[in-house]
Amino acid sequence: MKLFQSFILFTFLYISLIAETQVSISSSTNLVTIGDRISVKLILKTSFQVQKVNFISKGKDFEIISEKLLPSKIQGGYILFEKNITISFFKTGDFNIGPFIVELIKNGEIIETKQTNSVPIRVKSVLTKEDKSIKPLKDLIEIKGNPFCVLKYVIVFFVFAILVVLIIFLLRRRKGYLFKKQELILSPIEELELRVNELIEQKMFEKGRIKRFFTNLTIIIKHFLSREYKFSAEDFTTYETLLHLKAKEGEALIVDNLEFLFNISDLVKFAKFVPDSHTFKTTCNKIRDIIISFKKRVIIEDIAQNVTH
Repeated sequence: MKLFQSFILFTFLYISLIAETQVSISSSTNLVTIGDRISVKLILKTSFQVQKVNFISKGKDFEIISEKLLPSKIQGGYILFEKNITISFFKTGDFNIGPFIVELIKNGEIIETKQTNSVPIRVKSVLTKEDKSIKPLKDLIEIKGNPFCVLKYVIVFFVFAILVVLIIFLLRRRKGYLFKKQELILSPIEELELRVNELIEQKMFEKGRIKRFFTNLTIIIKHFLSREYKFSAEDFTTYETLLHLKAKEGEALIVDNLEFLFNISDLVKFAKFVPDSHTFKTTCNKIRDIIISFKKRVIIEDIAQNVTH
């Protein structure tokens, strides 16, 4: 018996020792001008049996234009995860892309954290030194006449343009004020129901605009979570959002339904998953179940408050 236990312990230690994780980062170029798009590839190779990885940037001088997590692959006893990111720099100088923090997740828990290398990059201005001293190709032509004859028309044009811009600004400000006033009147669950119904009525799924539908749905749900649970869901990844949600929401049905909505949305947006009509119907039913659960909670809280008073 002791020999068998020793064998099991030795086997566990051996597997732990040979388990290996490698991460790397590469970019399509190291010299760009402001606004150029750069393709960045992040690759993780691990012998751990993980279900998911998160790539997290440790502060950045660039803007992320798009990002796509490719489906994992099994190769030579290893699991490969790859994420492609398109970025742009909007200031000149010498920078580094990365390092990125990579979290390996198994059964909902982080089992290992790795850090990628950094890729140096130089961002230069569009103009070169020779461009900064551009001279006219021909001699300037002298124009004779009284400039004040034209100046009065220029002044009238600018006054008219300023008035138009001012009117447009006031109208937009009034519209924004009315929208915010309506938003404040509605409770978080009432606003969620209103915006979801408006989204479904646009019939994006039927028109083939499936990715746009799930992108808008994610924005609506994260805005609801920010109002309902008082955390900035718009700034979090799906994994981070669900962590905060599980810490604040005690009803398992609500958490499970929201997790389903986030997962199906991520599959459509990043994995090119195309759901069928049954999956779309299930998605709509999950949303309605969430709304019903919150409405029941409001009714129960109102009854309890009335009884107390």
